[in-house]
Amino acid sequence: MEKEILFISDKKSMIGSALIQALEEAAFRVIQVKANVTDISRMEEKPKLWLLFLQGGEGRITDVMGYLRDQVAEFSIRLFVIGTPQELEENLSTFPPDYIKGRFTRPFRMEDVVERFTNEAMNIQRMSESKRLLVVDDDPVMLTTLKDLLSGAYRVYTANTGMTALQMLVTTEVDLILLDYEMPVINGPQILEMLRGESHTKDIPVMFLTSKNDRQAILRVMELGPANYLLKSLPQTEIRQKINEFFER
Repeated sequence: MEKEILFISDKKSMIGSALIQALEEAAFRVIQVKANVTDISRMEEKPKLWLLFLQGGEGRITDVMGYLRDQVAEFSIRLFVIGTPQELEENLSTFPPDYIKGRFTRPFRMEDVVERFTNEAMNIQRMSESKRLLVVDDDPVMLTTLKDLLSGAYRVYTANTGMTALQMLVTTEVDLILLDYEMPVINGPQILEMLRGESHTKDIPVMFLTSKNDRQAILRVMELGPANYLLKSLPQTEIRQKINEFFER
C-alpha cells in the first residue's frame, strides 16, 4: 500500500509534530516540506497524498495555492487541508470543490485525520491496480466531468495542453489516451502524430473524444490509427461503455 504523505507547512508546532507522530505510528512515511513553490517543485518523486497544514498567521498564501491547484489538476494529487475556518476560506476560495479531498477545521481529532488518510491510501492502492487513462482536453469542465465519470473504474490522469500530456508520458505509463481534437498551439491530430513518432508512446492506444463532427477531419485522423473516434455529445454512460468495451477486447 502506498502510505506516503507530503506534509506542507511553514511553521513547526506541537500540534503539527503530534499529528506527524500519529501518522507515522499508523505506518505512514511523512515527508515534510515548506509551503513554497521552490521547495515543493524541486522534489523528484512526490507522493499522491498531500496535507497542507495552516497553523495561523499565514493569511492567504497565493503563490503556493496556485501551484497546488495546478498539481491537483494535472497529476491527480489528493490534497487535504487543515486550518481555521478563516484560513480555509481565504486560501481555498479559488479551488473547485472537487479539488480538495478533505478539509479539517481546527481544533480537530488526530484519529479522524489518521483514519481518513488510511482510507485514502487504500483507495490509491485499489486504483493502482486499475487501468490508467490520460485525458487531454483544454476545457477544464470537460476534464473534471471525465475524471468524475471514469475514476470509479480507472486511474485517471489529466492534461490541459498537448505539451503537458507529452511531458507526463515521459515518466507516466498509461493504457489509453482520450484526446480532444481542437486545442490551442498543438491540436489532437498533431499530438497523435508526435506520439506515433516516439518509441515509448507509439503503441499507446488513443481515442479521440471531441465535438468536431466533420467527415474530412474524421478521415484525416483515422489514417493515424486511433482506437476510436467518439463525440462529446454522446451520453456519458455510452462514453464509459465504449471505454469498458475497449479494455474487454
